[in-house]
Amino acid sequence: MMSMKQIRAGVLLLCGLGLYSTCATPTALPSARPVSPPPVVPVATPSTAPVKPVAQYWAGRTDLIRSPAPPLASELALPHVERWKLDNGLEVVVVPRSTLPIVSFSMAIKAGGYDEQRDQNQGIADFTAAMLRKGTRRRTADAISRTIDFVGGALDANAGNEHSNLNCSVLAKDSSLCLDLMSDVLLNPTFPEAELPEVRDQLLAALAARADDPHQLTSEQLDKLIFGDAHPDGWILQPAHVRAISRAKIDAFWKSFYRPNNAILAVAGDVDVAKIRAAVTKAFSRWKAGPVPPRPNFQIPEARPTRVLLIDKPDLSQSTLAFGHRGLRHADPDWYAATLVNYVLGGSDFSSRLMIEVRSKRGLTYGIGSSFGASLYEGAFRVSAAPRNEAVGEALSVSVAELRKMRESGPTSAELAKAKGYYAGSTPLALESAAGLSGSLVAAALHGLGVDYVKRLAVDLSAVTDAAATTAARRWLRPDDLSVVIMGRADVVRPQLDKAHVPYDTIDYRTLLDGATPRD
Repeated sequence: MMSMKQIRAGVLLLCGLGLYSTCATPTALPSARPVSPPPVVPVATPSTAPVKPVAQYWAGRTDLIRSPAPPLASELALPHVERWKLDNGLEVVVVPRSTLPIVSFSMAIKAGGYDEQRDQNQGIADFTAAMLRKGTRRRTADAISRTIDFVGGALDANAGNEHSNLNCSVLAKDSSLCLDLMSDVLLNPTFPEAELPEVRDQLLAALAARADDPHQLTSEQLDKLIFGDAHPDGWILQPAHVRAISRAKIDAFWKSFYRPNNAILAVAGDVDVAKIRAAVTKAFSRWKAGPVPPRPNFQIPEARPTRVLLIDKPDLSQSTLAFGHRGLRHADPDWYAATLVNYVLGGSDFSSRLMIEVRSKRGLTYGIGSSFGASLYEGAFRVSAAPRNEAVGEALSVSVAELRKMRESGPTSAELAKAKGYYAGSTPLALESAAGLSGSLVAAALHGLGVDYVKRLAVDLSAVTDAAATTAARRWLRPDDLSVVIMGRADVVRPQLDKAHVPYDTIDYRTLLDGATPRD
C-alpha cells in the first residue's frame, strides 16, 4: 500500500503532465526530449498550441521504468569455518564474523517430536525445552532471567519434531556468561515441580487457541491425512497429552536424549577462535556422553486417490483451504530443482502462477501459496489459501489445474531465471545476522549437508537447468494423489463439492478439538 507521501508525489507528477483533472494549473505535456523551460505566458493570452495525445506521448518511451537485472548468484563469502569435536562427542562449528560486536550460540539437541511415543509422552519435547529455564542446581528461574536480562542478552529454548534448540545471543564481551548459562541449564536442570503448572497452562492455552485459528486446525488435519497415524508428523497434540506429562517423564526424556554426543553447537559472531575453543571446552567438557535411543524408520503411507475432508465451522466468513501430498527430503538431490519449481508455482508473492490465476485474474482469494519445505525426513508439498466460502470449489479447481499444468510442462526459462535471481539476492540477506548464520549452520549440519551447503546455496540453485526443473516438476508434483482439507461453512461449501462430484467427509470443528480422528 502506498504512503500518503507517495500518493502526493504521484498527484504532483500527473499534474505536471496535465493528466489530472483537478489540478489548479494544468500545463501542456512536455516533449519527449528535455528542453529549456518555455517563457512565461500571460494568463490573459494562454497558449493555443495543440496538445499531443497521451498515447503518442508514451509511445516508445523506455527511459521511465526499467526492471532491474536479477542479481548473479555467487558463493557466500563466509569467514573461515572452524570445526571440531569435544572428547564427549559434542560437535562445534564456529564462524568468526566481526562486523558487529555480537555473538550468537545455537545448541541443537537431536531430540524432538520424532523421539516421542504416541499417546504415551506426546508433547514431552516441548515441555522439556520450556522447563530448561525454570531452574538449575545453581540458579532459580528468576535468577536465570535476571542474569541474561542484566547484559541485554537473549536466552530461549524451543522444540520441534526434528530437534530441540537452546539459543543465546549477547554482546561479544559477555560471551562467557552466555556459555555459563547454557551449560548450567543443559547439564544441571532440576525441573522444579512448582514450575510445572505454569508451563502446562501455557501449552494448554496454546492448544485452546486452535479453536480460533482455522489455519492451524486445517494444517494439522492435512498433515494427519498425508502422514497417517504411524508417523509423528501426523500426530495431533491434545490437552489430555499435556496433562499427562509429569516431572518424571521430563527427567527421563532429558536423561535419554540431552547428551553431548547427540548435539551440535554453532557459534557465530565477533569471537577469537582460540579463546572461544577454550571457553566452549571449559563450559561443556563435564557433559557426559551416553547411549541415545535410535529413531524409528518413519514411513509415509502410499499415495491414494484424492480425498477431501470438510470441517464445518459455521461462523467463518471465509474458508481455509489446504491440500498437498508427500514430498521430499532436504538432502534429496532434487531439492534444488523442486525449490525453484515451487517458487514459480506458489512460493513467491504476487508473481507466482497460483497468485496470478487464483487471486489476480479471478479474485477468488486474498492470498495463496505453496511449499516443499526443507525437512530431515521425507516431508510434504502443501498449498494453502483463504477463499470466500462461495468460491472454494472454483479456487480448488483452478489451483489443481495450475498444479497439473506445472507438472506437464515445468517452468519457463524466464520464470526459472527470475526464481534464481530471487535466491541470489535474498540468501545473503537471510544470513547477515549472527543468529541467522548460526541457525543455518545448525540446520545444515542436522540434515547432513555441511557448511558448503550454506555457502553455495544460491550457486547450486542457479545451476539447475530447465530440463532438471521440468523433470523435478513431473517427479514431485502429484495432482491426482491429493489430500484436501477445507474449513468453512459446510452449508455453503457442500453444494460446490456435490456439483463437482467430489467425494468428501464432513466433521464439526468442535469434534476435532475433542481429539477425534476422522478417516482413520
